[in-house]
Amino acid sequence: MRAYAEGLVLALISIVAIWGAWQVPAASPGDTWAGIVPFSASIALLFLSGLLLLGAVRQTAGDTVQEQDSGATLQIIGLFVIALIYQQSFRWFGYLLPTAIAAPVVLYFFGVRSWIGLAVSVVLCPLIFHLIFFVLLGVYPPYGEVFDLLSWIQG
Repeated sequence: MRAYAEGLVLALISIVAIWGAWQVPAASPGDTWAGIVPFSASIALLFLSGLLLLGAVRQTAGDTVQEQDSGATLQIIGLFVIALIYQQSFRWFGYLLPTAIAAPVVLYFFGVRSWIGLAVSVVLCPLIFHLIFFVLLGVYPPYGEVFDLLSWIQG
């Protein structure tokens, strides 16, 4: 029963995430749609929820119950909440500051416990993502309404 619940919760979260990704405005001709990454991640979550539900269907009543990580569902929901806050914070603080805060939090969430690695991720993740999306792909960087670190750095 737990596997069904986890699969259904993940399916619901992914459907909400797909809807949220569709709320991203369309790209102008020649530009890359800014919603491509959240939309792709949402589709991947929907696929994973399908796998969870398929595994729950295949599980028979006579099988021995395997001990599951009781925090798996909470971790999935936690990552979803972090992603929502991260995406919303773009509007207020631009791209660099939310990425510098979210990167070590998510890495810690996935088991990175090296304080040096987490500290380095504060600088490297925003830098690498900035180079990939805004320099190489030519996506327009979002500027923050309250504070924007990128405009402050550029002067």
